[in-house]
Amino acid sequence: MRIRRNKTQAEPRSSEIRIFDVAEFSKYDGPGIRVVVFFQECPVRCDWCHSPHSQSYQSPLLYNENLCSGCRRCESACPHQAHSFPQGKHKINRNLCTQCGACIESCPASTKGVKGSALHLPTQTLFVNDLFEQIEPYLAFTKEKGGITLSGGEALMQPEATAELLSLCKEKGVHTAVETSGLLPLERYRKILPLVDLWLFGMRVIVGKNEIRHDQQIEQVLKLLKSGNARILPRIPMIPGFFDREDVWNSIGKLLLQYDIKEIALNPWNRNYTHYYQESGLPLRMAPPTEEEIKSCENKMNLFTNHYKLQIYEN
Repeated sequence: MRIRRNKTQAEPRSSEIRIFDVAEFSKYDGPGIRVVVFFQECPVRCDWCHSPHSQSYQSPLLYNENLCSGCRRCESACPHQAHSFPQGKHKINRNLCTQCGACIESCPASTKGVKGSALHLPTQTLFVNDLFEQIEPYLAFTKEKGGITLSGGEALMQPEATAELLSLCKEKGVHTAVETSGLLPLERYRKILPLVDLWLFGMRVIVGKNEIRHDQQIEQVLKLLKSGNARILPRIPMIPGFFDREDVWNSIGKLLLQYDIKEIALNPWNRNYTHYYQESGLPLRMAPPTEEEIKSCENKMNLFTNHYKLQIYEN
């Protein structure tokens, strides 16, 4: 959905921004209660990603089969025949879908822009100053005990929009945080370094079983951020088979010691991991771990924090 304000020539030019969600009162994305803006697009394809619809330039059409009544109105409304009902079962041909939204307009269980719909296109494109105008009342409410967090996807995939939104927030005295994988070019970080109060750093030395290691890239970004006296909070996902490996432990631990980082956040496994794969029609990159594997990973991560004498961040 594209939202535009009527602009006069006197108004400064604003960057466009692509987002797929906004959380107004989050307690899980930095200190205090925060407004979280979820940017569309991510350069990384982590095997365990729980929001795969955020990775591409624009999200695929989301479909919740539990809300479908089988009325078949989408089938007749779609100009590209992406919807069909073989044996009464609703199927979407993702290769034919152009994300025009005609199916959403025709569906009695869907409302454009409402994520609880049977059919939903989450990506919205709007101007940064329009977005700021919409979230500013929430920022004013949370300003004393929180701030704003730019998440994703990956906010730094849209550097101009990121810099503009951060600048607007800093002008209003809002605490700013940016969540990042740490896997983008150094210049992306350098340009916004003075605008960020807290980096929620992903420590993605590994992103998949068949992917290359990113230790050197992570080290370069940490060096840059530390040179600017940035506050860094590593957020390490407790992913069985990945971050409970001793070689990954040692890589992360050495980097934390090198840059004198003593506090980390451990993110638990998301048990709703498969949700957006099902709604997006995307294949899983890894099988969901068992409860025993999840518990084993948690125990190993506790050993890791004890070994490196790390404090666990508690909001």
